[in-house]
Amino acid sequence: MNIQDLQQQLLEAFKTEAEERIASMFTNLTELEKSPDAESCAKMLEIVYREAHSLKGAARSVNIIPVETLCQEIEGLFSKLKEKKINSTPDLFDMLHDAVGIIEKYLSVPEPERHIFEDTIDELTKALSDYKQAKNEPERSGPEPQKDKVPAAPPKERPAAPAPKKQTSVPAQPQASEPPEIFKPVEDVGQFRLAPKPSAKTWLADTVRISTAKLDSLLLKAEELITLKQILNQHLNQIQDTGNFIKKWKKISEKSKKELREIRLQLHDSRLLDRFFQLYDMNHDQIEETDCKINEVSVSMEQSNRLLGGMVDDLLDEMKKTSLLPFSTLFSILPRMVREISRDLGKDVDLELSGGDIEIDKRILEGLKDPLIHLIRNAIDHGLETPDTRKLKQKSPWGEIRIIVSQPESNKVEITIYDNGKGIDVETVRKKAIKAGLLSDAQAAELTDDETISLIFHSGISTSPLITEISGRGLGMAIVQEHIENLSGLIFISTDPGYGTTFKIELPVSLATFRGVIVSASGQNYVLPVAHIEHTLRIEPGEIKTVENKSIISLNGQPVSLVTLSDILGLPHQPLADTKAKKFTMPVVILGSGEKSIACIVDNVTNEQDVLVKSLGKQLKRIPNISGATILGNGQVVPILNVNDLISTSSGKSISLTMAKTIDMKQKETQKSLLIVEDSFTSRTLLKNILEASGYRVTTAIDGEDGFQQVKAGDYDAVISDVEMPKMNGFELTRNIRDTETLSDKPVILVTSLDSREDREKGVDAGANAYIVKSSFDQSNLLEVLERLV
Repeated sequence: MNIQDLQQQLLEAFKTEAEERIASMFTNLTELEKSPDAESCAKMLEIVYREAHSLKGAARSVNIIPVETLCQEIEGLFSKLKEKKINSTPDLFDMLHDAVGIIEKYLSVPEPERHIFEDTIDELTKALSDYKQAKNEPERSGPEPQKDKVPAAPPKERPAAPAPKKQTSVPAQPQASEPPEIFKPVEDVGQFRLAPKPSAKTWLADTVRISTAKLDSLLLKAEELITLKQILNQHLNQIQDTGNFIKKWKKISEKSKKELREIRLQLHDSRLLDRFFQLYDMNHDQIEETDCKINEVSVSMEQSNRLLGGMVDDLLDEMKKTSLLPFSTLFSILPRMVREISRDLGKDVDLELSGGDIEIDKRILEGLKDPLIHLIRNAIDHGLETPDTRKLKQKSPWGEIRIIVSQPESNKVEITIYDNGKGIDVETVRKKAIKAGLLSDAQAAELTDDETISLIFHSGISTSPLITEISGRGLGMAIVQEHIENLSGLIFISTDPGYGTTFKIELPVSLATFRGVIVSASGQNYVLPVAHIEHTLRIEPGEIKTVENKSIISLNGQPVSLVTLSDILGLPHQPLADTKAKKFTMPVVILGSGEKSIACIVDNVTNEQDVLVKSLGKQLKRIPNISGATILGNGQVVPILNVNDLISTSSGKSISLTMAKTIDMKQKETQKSLLIVEDSFTSRTLLKNILEASGYRVTTAIDGEDGFQQVKAGDYDAVISDVEMPKMNGFELTRNIRDTETLSDKPVILVTSLDSREDREKGVDAGANAYIVKSSFDQSNLLEVLERLV
């Protein structure tokens, strides 16, 4: 390795080290500035002092003199603070933040461009040196003189947790133990406080640095093994299908052999047949041998499939762990950002972070950074009020922002961003939407408050009256939603006007793989994420109701909008699958996204499996209803559906007229047809209503002769007849049916008032399948008999 290569390697190592040390300095500076605990202050001071010292030495080793010089002054100031020779002031912390910030900027640009920051570095170096020299003078008695526009004030109390809704006062939390003088919380216009973190154990671990690009490459290769696992499973299924086919072939062969033996007994000259039997036995032996070998291969393949599948799953799980990062890595940038914005806007802000130890795919964490920053900036800019305004509203002058990360399920993470500011004015959002042309006055009036608030996710809708550097353009929330959805996540909003706003974000733990269910629509397979499937069921056409021109079904007593996947995707309808079931039913998937859900008719639900997400490329970055694609074990490329898009697209849709007619026709095809033969109009009507309500298609005849003509001309699954009728009674009708070759197997049920044993025997002799007496008639008995016979 030559000198230039070595120097470049050292510079790369220094850049990585510097990023870590600068992040640590910012975090600890922010906490040090506001922490009331003496012991914590001393620990943080020591950390920042050592980070400055180490960064100085590292800069010297790669000959970056401006950084080395500035770190020298930072280190010297912290040394004085440790020795309690100087006190902390707002000006000091401002200079320290500026100094660390300029080092970060200086190192973030290519070397030829760094000269633009050198004057600023020189000024800060001199300012820190002057401050250190001035504060190093002997202390004078009496209070220290204050700078202009920075009046002295006692430390503010930390507010208690947010009061319940509508409460108008917030009691203060008891004051923490008094810290040493040099670490008293500083006062200024626009302040920031970081809520104290619970103590945590620390430990040493063996670690090694490796490029994230290499880890990403390894993870992608491990994920590709999922496809190999599915291919192997596909081969196993094919072998098992072949084995089943051979078993059927073997059964047919054995059956044929028995029939041939019977034929042989009937023949006098059986020499040719004997030869045939020899050949047949040889063939049958080959079938049995093939069956045994296929069984052996199938068992071996199943064991290999199970072993390889387990190894792939274990490898993928371990590789995923290398790509997971704790939320604390994202949290580390937030205190500094909140400090700067709150000071610029003259607002007092408490930031509370929890759940930093929960881990998530680093690709998701990187994608979440911008949306989260935008939500926090919005909360500070036009969510939280100024201290004076909050006091007038009988609130604590300190506004609060809480970011809580939780993991309700192993494959899902929830992030809650809460502020106790003024909330969102629903009427303002409604007026802005009308002005922007999103809604008419009539449409806006029909929206609920929750639906109205959700309009802020549309481009051009903002509740801020002013356009500033931070917010007010009406583009941010639309972009936030788009970013979250690109991460396969969901975002929801709720507000309590006057008391605060809450955003909830749901995200998968891993971006590349998930469990999916394969469904089909219009002859094409699609994948639905298991995380968004609430139920799968089959429904009968009779369960579909229409309310306000929309199709619905009832699920757990609640109405759910019913649509077809083909209609949502704009695909032509395919003929519904033939079925031998007694009742026609359709597969339905209940899809949920947050508090919204729809019932979606699909052609078929195939199976559930691991899904490896494949990007569609930049050209197909945003396709409605599609979030990506995957490759099945048989090589078929299958689109992955975006459930949130499906629900949005289905809004206002119902089952198409074409689909409704198809369902109705299919229902009639599979609906059992009955003929009622009854001379009494009342009895005929009663039976007809009972049977139609139970899903049967019913035709009526007024007497036995009329009934016999109809049963010969029509196609009925059963005949239900009275006995005492003019022209032809029920016994005669039954005998005529049995004597007609094409009708001899037709089920006949006699329903009559004749209850003697002789009449029952006549019915049996005539060939009736069932005999029900009207005096003890119970519709459930009739329906049970029909269920058994047809």
